[in-house]
Amino acid sequence: MTDYTTISLRKEFVADVEAYIEDEPFGSVKEFVKHVVVREMESDDEISETEARQIAQKLQDLGYME
Repeated sequence: MTDYTTISLRKEFVADVEAYIEDEPFGSVKEFVKHVVVREMESDDEISETEARQIAQKLQDLGYME
Protein backbone atom coordinates (compact mmCIF):
# COMPACT_ATOMS: atom_id res chain seq x y z
CA MET A 1 0.00 0.00 0.00
CA THR A 2 1.33 3.44 -0.92
CA ASP A 3 1.09 6.26 1.59
CA TYR A 4 0.32 9.81 0.49
CA THR A 5 0.43 13.22 2.09
CA THR A 6 -1.29 16.48 1.21
CA ILE A 7 0.37 19.74 0.25
CA SER A 8 -1.76 22.86 0.51
CA LEU A 9 -1.40 25.55 -2.13
CA ARG A 10 -3.18 28.88 -2.34
CA LYS A 11 -6.12 28.79 -4.73
CA GLU A 12 -4.71 31.78 -6.61
CA PHE A 13 -1.45 29.92 -7.21
CA VAL A 14 -3.29 26.83 -8.43
CA ALA A 15 -5.34 29.01 -10.80
CA ASP A 16 -2.12 30.56 -12.14
CA VAL A 17 -0.62 27.10 -12.71
CA GLU A 18 -3.82 25.89 -14.40
CA ALA A 19 -3.68 28.84 -16.79
CA TYR A 20 0.03 28.24 -17.40
CA ILE A 21 -0.41 24.55 -18.29
CA GLU A 22 -3.61 25.01 -20.29
CA ASP A 23 -1.90 24.16 -23.61
CA GLU A 24 0.65 21.78 -22.11
CA PRO A 25 0.51 17.96 -21.96
CA PHE A 26 -0.15 17.84 -18.21
CA GLY A 27 -3.51 16.47 -17.09
CA SER A 28 -3.50 18.32 -13.78
CA VAL A 29 -1.67 20.75 -11.55
CA LYS A 30 -0.52 17.74 -9.52
CA GLU A 31 1.16 16.18 -12.59
CA PHE A 32 2.87 19.46 -13.47
CA VAL A 33 4.14 20.09 -9.94
CA LYS A 34 5.45 16.52 -9.71
CA HIS A 35 7.22 16.95 -13.08
CA VAL A 36 8.88 20.20 -11.98
CA VAL A 37 9.97 18.84 -8.60
CA VAL A 38 11.44 15.65 -10.08
CA ARG A 39 13.24 17.64 -12.80
CA GLU A 40 14.75 19.95 -10.18
CA MET A 41 15.79 17.05 -7.96
CA GLU A 42 17.58 15.42 -10.89
CA SER A 43 19.24 18.64 -12.02
CA ASP A 44 22.92 19.19 -11.40
CA ASP A 45 22.34 22.94 -11.11
CA GLU A 46 22.67 24.18 -7.58
CA ILE A 47 21.58 27.46 -6.05
CA SER A 48 23.29 29.15 -3.18
CA GLU A 49 21.73 29.55 0.23
CA THR A 50 21.40 33.28 -0.49
CA GLU A 51 19.53 32.57 -3.74
CA ALA A 52 17.23 30.14 -1.93
CA ARG A 53 16.43 32.80 0.68
CA GLN A 54 15.75 35.37 -2.04
CA ILE A 55 13.39 33.00 -3.84
CA ALA A 56 11.58 32.19 -0.61
CA GLN A 57 11.21 35.91 0.14
CA LYS A 58 9.78 36.58 -3.33
CA LEU A 59 7.27 33.75 -2.90
CA GLN A 60 6.26 35.18 0.48
CA ASP A 61 5.91 38.67 -0.98
CA LEU A 62 3.65 37.26 -3.70
CA GLY A 63 1.55 35.50 -1.07
CA TYR A 64 2.44 31.96 -2.12
CA MET A 65 4.17 31.12 1.17
CA GLU A 66 3.55 32.10 4.74
